[in-house]
Amino acid sequence: MAVIAAIGLGLAGGAALGGRAGAVTAPVSIPQPSAAPASATPAGVDLDEDGRDDLAWPLTLGQRGEDAYGSGAFGASRDGGRRRHNGLDLVAPPGAPIRAPMSGVVTRVGQAYSGDPELQFVEITSPTTRYSARVLYVGPSRAPGAQVTAGEIIGRAQDLGRRYASGMTNHVHVEFSDRRGAVLDPLAVLPAVPRRSKA
Repeated sequence: MAVIAAIGLGLAGGAALGGRAGAVTAPVSIPQPSAAPASATPAGVDLDEDGRDDLAWPLTLGQRGEDAYGSGAFGASRDGGRRRHNGLDLVAPPGAPIRAPMSGVVTRVGQAYSGDPELQFVEITSPTTRYSARVLYVGPSRAPGAQVTAGEIIGRAQDLGRRYASGMTNHVHVEFSDRRGAVLDPLAVLPAVPRRSKA
């Protein structure tokens, strides 16, 4: 019950800050503004003190910065202000291990862009809260139906250079949604600061 309440509070805060929708199609640029933690490995938080992390950073190499295409921050303007960025872009070199941002079941693995089978996403849903986390641009190592714990490796960062040949900082896109499908601010959901390293 404690984990449900804690996740609910975190996601409710995200809903208050979030609720913005939009597709992710913009290239990325300079990493490490101060909004996202920057360290070598992600850390999680064990909300119910059962010895397993319930929420964790997929990786913590920094948030995508501002560039000619906009910002990697949640809610950043897209398409001249017609829509908002519905996730958080985190710098991820090709091949970097990507971890589950929350515990749950892998409910979907699919194409990040229609008609482009090389760039994929992994979606995880908590069967208890029915909140979902989706990580785009990750070559999955877990299949639908797999149980995962926050912080567990779910795949490797994919190379976006083929799609964005003019050059960009490689990243993964992380988004959360509640049981109604409302988009939540990942910075309001994930732990504020990594507190320990994971191998």
